[in-house]
Parts: sequence; C-alpha cells; structure tokens
Amino acid sequence: MKLSGKKGTEQSKKKSVGKAKKASEVIKVPGDWLYMTPQEIGVRQIYEVFGEQDGYELEIWEDAGVLEIGMSDGASVDIETAQIHPKDELTASFAAEHQVKTVFLVTFKPETYEEAKKVMRRIMDKTGGFFCGDTEDFTPMFD
Repeated sequence: MKLSGKKGTEQSKKKSVGKAKKASEVIKVPGDWLYMTPQEIGVRQIYEVFGEQDGYELEIWEDAGVLEIGMSDGASVDIETAQIHPKDELTASFAAEHQVKTVFLVTFKPETYEEAKKVMRRIMDKTGGFFCGDTEDFTPMFD
C-alpha cells in the first residue's frame, strides 16, 4: 500500500524482520501503522491530547504535518499526516467503509508496542478513530 505524506514523498509498506524466536514467543507487531479518524484533524489536535503531566516529550512540526511523541529510553511514536495514494484502491475502500476523513502514518519500534499502545489509547480516547497495522489486511486493529 502506498501513502503520500505531506512532504510529497511516497512511502511503501515495509515488513519488520526480527530475530528468529520460538513460536510461543513470536509477537507479530508491525512497526508501521495507520491512524484513521472520521474527524478532520491535524497533528496539532493530537499534540493537544497530551499535557506536561503525561511525561511524554513532544515535538511538533505543524507545517510539515509531523508529530514526534518521545517515550522512555529514547523510543518514540512518530505521526505524519498522509493522503491515500490515488491508485491504492484497497486502502481507499477500507477508509470509505470506516468513514475515514483523516489518515496518519504512525511508526514505532515493534519492541516498544506496550508503551506505544498507551500513547495510541490516549489519542483514541481524546480524538476518536482507530489504529491499524499498515499491512495488506490492516491488522492488527487497535480500536
């Protein structure tokens, strides 16, 4: 699936490749996600979800449509405003089915998923919408 960020670049889906683990330990968490919402919002509205007491280090580049949410140990959740590529009928159909008006590219290291889930939950609680893996079948879905 291809999405175009505000910066005019195209980003293609990437697969995370980790070290081999025992079957019982394998956690299939993508590093690339989509945040989709039925509201028309920007990174400023997501930025305003967090207060100083939350303990996150926030950096916003509003003109570029980019927000970085710093977590512990230098890890971060990076959010970038995106547009669904005109030829990406699968994503366009999925977005229409869920009445999506705004799409963001979201990236974080899969090993920080538990902490990133807290960030995602906070965003959804305040601005609505849902997160889904930037995968062929949009899984996992976090709503």
